[in-house]
Amino acid sequence: MPKTKAQKMAIAEGLSDRLRRMSGAVIADFGGLKMEEFDALRAKGRAEQCEYMVVKKTLFTRALQDAGMAFDASSMAAGVSVLLGFADPVAPAKLAKTFAKDHPALRVLGGFLREDAAVRVLTTQETVALGSLPSREVLIARAVGSIAAPLRGMLGVLQGNTRNLVGVLQAIAQAKAGAASAS
Repeated sequence: MPKTKAQKMAIAEGLSDRLRRMSGAVIADFGGLKMEEFDALRAKGRAEQCEYMVVKKTLFTRALQDAGMAFDASSMAAGVSVLLGFADPVAPAKLAKTFAKDHPALRVLGGFLREDAAVRVLTTQETVALGSLPSREVLIARAVGSIAAPLRGMLGVLQGNTRNLVGVLQAIAQAKAGAASAS
């Protein structure tokens, strides 16, 4: 059953509200996905605080304009799928990348990344690269490890002097003990 103009406007307004609140998004071509695959992607998205939806290109374009975002949707098919992330800005890209490995019918077309108040439009390559990044925790651990490595080295050098001094004092004590027992 066709949607009325009021229903379409409500969909566009709801999507533009979600676009204003999102921290990251992936736009994909969903042609060839089965309903079970849609449901699987939606379930994985809910676990990552992401929302997956399919919307007509005209409604998507209107929602983008209402949200103040620029994206050329003219080259897309009649329908577009959008994976919106509200907590972690990288989560939609990671989810789309891992899902596309098992389901090649899902093709990433681009994305959005919120940077403070502005929204950056990402190309397909940038979106896929964003999905390839390690998790936030891994990146923090690597940064801390990089900062701590020189400190550990310096601590080892400083402890080396103390170890050497203790070794020399022990050798002197053993030499004196050996000389005292020999006499």
